[in-house]
Amino acid sequence: MIPELIAAGHEVTGLARSDTAASALSALGAKVCRGDLEDLDGLKEAAADSDGVIHVAHRQDLLPFGGIDAVAAAELPIMLAYGEALAETGKPLVAAGSIGSPGNLGRPATEEDPALPSGDEYKGTLRVRNVVETAAVGLAERGVRSSVVRIANIAHSTTDWTCPP
Repeated sequence: MIPELIAAGHEVTGLARSDTAASALSALGAKVCRGDLEDLDGLKEAAADSDGVIHVAHRQDLLPFGGIDAVAAAELPIMLAYGEALAETGKPLVAAGSIGSPGNLGRPATEEDPALPSGDEYKGTLRVRNVVETAAVGLAERGVRSSVVRIANIAHSTTDWTCPP
């Protein structure tokens, strides 16, 4: 995605949590912003200084300890921080959704399908991430040009539908 954005004339800045990530971003032609997903003030500052945000990261380090529930819980404040920084600007926020967002519809999901509600009954499944997708889309009410891109099913297998804690 970075080479395509640069080829289209965009200046790209990527969040790098490690030296390896910083080197990879630089090699692709992107500027590097050192930081991590836990630094909400840093994320807000970077978002405010940008022309838009594409958020595709998540806290994989939480999977072994709290499963997808912990990942979703950590991602929600990130979305809200971006919303605070981008409110009333009309700047775009693109967030990665989950293959579990539309649920099992018995047909291919489309961009017209809303995220299904999430709640305690969906703990331990990808559907718990719908709270993040719903929050991102809801930022439109605050003047953020928000959208969600759902990861294609081909990126995962059917065994991903339930994530162990």
